[in-house]
Amino acid sequence: MKALKKWLTGTVLALGLAGLMFAAATATQTVTMQIASISVLATTGNPATLAVSAPGTAGATPANPTSNSTYAQYTSTVAAGITRRLQANWGASDAAPAGCALQLTALPGSGQGTGAPQITMTATAQNIVTAIGSCATGTTATSGAQLTYVLAINSMTSLVAGDNHTVTITLTLTDN
Repeated sequence: MKALKKWLTGTVLALGLAGLMFAAATATQTVTMQIASISVLATTGNPATLAVSAPGTAGATPANPTSNSTYAQYTSTVAAGITRRLQANWGASDAAPAGCALQLTALPGSGQGTGAPQITMTATAQNIVTAIGSCATGTTATSGAQLTYVLAINSMTSLVAGDNHTVTITLTLTDN
């Protein structure tokens, strides 16, 4: 009986030690993480028609029509010390109606770059947002850099009733 007791005790101890050894087993993995350079740009639609209409008082200059209902939305990742800019231009044959200029201002949200001064549209790309780092502007209808278009009347005597112009604005997100 004493021998059986010793054998049972030894077996239980051996099984217990074996269980502890198996509970302490480990494995390792190597995980590689990488962030790609990302530059994605979209707009929330087209601005409202900019129509010059009669002023409220005879003899007054009509107000400059304005539309600020659209947004430029972008996702950007950049390397350390690098920034991007958002530029705007129109086609070489595009033009505003006689006596007018089309102006554009962009107002980015916090952490989405720095708004540049108002530009007058030309065929040459001009900065509307600078210092864009790694950011995502959001995807709702009012997320991103708010775009404000103004049809500025420069010369009342040059305006021609019925003069309609449709232009295509190109926005470009580019490295500095």
